[in-house]
Amino acid sequence: MNGAQFRKLFEPTRIGQMQLKNRIVMPPMGTGFATEQGYVSQRLIDYYEARARGGVGLIIIEVTAPDLQCRGSGSQLTIGDDSYIPGFQELVGAIHQHGAKVALQLQHSGMEIRAGERIQVAPSPIVVPTRVVGVSGKTPHELTTDEIGEIVQWFATAARRAREAGFDGVEVHGAHQYLIASFLSSATNIRKDRYGGTVENKARFLVEVLQAIRKAVAPDYPVWLRLNAQEYGVENGVTIEETKQVVPMAVEAGAQAIHVSAYGAGSYVTKAPIADTPGFLVPLAGEVKRVTNVPVIAVGRLDPEIGEQILEEGKADLIAMGRRLMADPELPNKVAEDRLDEVNPCTGCMECIERMMYDGQGVVCTINAAMGREREYQIQPAERVKRVVVVGGGPAGMEVARVAALRSHQVVLFEKESRLGGQLNVAAIPPYKGDILPLINYLASQVERAGVEIRLGTEATSEVIIESQPDAVVVAVGGIPTVPEIPGVDRPNVVIAKDVLSGKAEVGQNVVIIGGGMVGCETGHFLAEKGKKVTIIEVLKRMAADMLLMVRRRRLDGLRGKQVAMLTSAICEEIMEGSVIVTTGEGQKETIQADTVILAVGYRTNDDLFKELEGKIPEVYCIGDSSQPQRIVEAINDGYRTGLSL
Repeated sequence: MNGAQFRKLFEPTRIGQMQLKNRIVMPPMGTGFATEQGYVSQRLIDYYEARARGGVGLIIIEVTAPDLQCRGSGSQLTIGDDSYIPGFQELVGAIHQHGAKVALQLQHSGMEIRAGERIQVAPSPIVVPTRVVGVSGKTPHELTTDEIGEIVQWFATAARRAREAGFDGVEVHGAHQYLIASFLSSATNIRKDRYGGTVENKARFLVEVLQAIRKAVAPDYPVWLRLNAQEYGVENGVTIEETKQVVPMAVEAGAQAIHVSAYGAGSYVTKAPIADTPGFLVPLAGEVKRVTNVPVIAVGRLDPEIGEQILEEGKADLIAMGRRLMADPELPNKVAEDRLDEVNPCTGCMECIERMMYDGQGVVCTINAAMGREREYQIQPAERVKRVVVVGGGPAGMEVARVAALRSHQVVLFEKESRLGGQLNVAAIPPYKGDILPLINYLASQVERAGVEIRLGTEATSEVIIESQPDAVVVAVGGIPTVPEIPGVDRPNVVIAKDVLSGKAEVGQNVVIIGGGMVGCETGHFLAEKGKKVTIIEVLKRMAADMLLMVRRRRLDGLRGKQVAMLTSAICEEIMEGSVIVTTGEGQKETIQADTVILAVGYRTNDDLFKELEGKIPEVYCIGDSSQPQRIVEAINDGYRTGLSL
């Protein structure tokens, strides 16, 4: 499919009186880029302006608290009083100048309030362990009818401010696990008054919010709703049948579009049909479309090809692409110009979600180092053109070569293997990791397109490099697998995890993996899928402790499903010819049968070449795993930053 074939995707459309140039929507996604007080920051403006410049038709600004009392966290936007309007006006202006329309999503965090001394509130004082809020174990405050009425007015006042700030519309967040959604779900709403019980009663709060907003703004001002069409993994959760009753009520109350999402609790958050399958929510959007004539927005790992198909089949009217626009803000322009092979592909790694939740630094993108740093990470022509040698064709090496070449440097890239990709070629092999393959192809093509001279199958020694007299050298040769000091570790039945994944090492039927971090668990899952009997030995108390929560849960579910034995707080004492001796967490000695023992205890730095070149080349850099073994996100960021500094 080429750009000319995306006829429906780039067809103009409307939501109420709002005219859109195409049907591509950037859905609301929290960034953590607001100030500590919830004001719009320059970083936030730059982030959204880049997506507007990239050609998207509609941007829905992330979860914004309608009142200061209901901010979910310290980095959440709010429009809780008039002092916030000027910042939003500046944001709207930046987006409008690129021809995109912009709406503000209004959201009360409800049970998810985590900032300061503010109280978690809900329709009922219950904790549902399968929901994310259940992790805290706190029982929320049950809202009184008077408090509900006050919150309704917060939404109305916030919508009025949004209109004053120049927004083209507002979206009411009635999805996921926030306040409005908790009223709609029998799992969290067990009230006996007019706000609980029947579907109509559970929807009353939502209806009152929409009606109040409609009164506060012009009758034709675009207002719409995002909701969970269904809840997965939640006992007594929302069903599609209930949603089909709620949607007509919402439309009658003033909603001019329905943004169809869903919620999954526990393992459902990170496994099909919730996260792994592109278009997994499309059937729900199709069901909603059956009961309403207002535009329906579909979402759920959608790409241009799937989006075009959805529109052609009439299952939705607009296509929301979230993380793909984080990965590449220019996606709409590239698709329209038939440059699909230049789109930076989202790998579904979950870094964008997890990093924002846990490290407090704001959202990051593994494959787009410039996301959230659009101003400081601009690629500008170099003041002086340099001859640059890059050693290593992994993610860090390819990224530094790409950025340096785009800055007009003359770049030569040495890779000792016969193809580019480095450790990415191995990382793409385990289950759930196939989305890395398009990234390899993208980086390799971008390096070539930028004009980098690529020398495959060539090992760059210090002598060869020094003889070529470059102005700068970047060493990005990757890390070296760590070999633990265990008696018998030098036996012929002991191999390295990456050699197993790449097919360089043969593996017997009974396998013991030493190291239960990400690499060990991925290797174990890969072998279990092939019918091997696998035991993973991890010295820490938690298996896969170096993985982010969501992908960790998915990986462990996969291992359990394949009956992989996982021993934590365990130590491998000795490797024998056909077995290993292990001390378990309980202090017991066990002998485990092992035809093959696989080492997966991490990597160490590989800076020998860097040290050989120091003082002999004007500029020498050591980046990626060569400098400090980390993940793809750090490797690509290292490459990008170094490319800018050359």
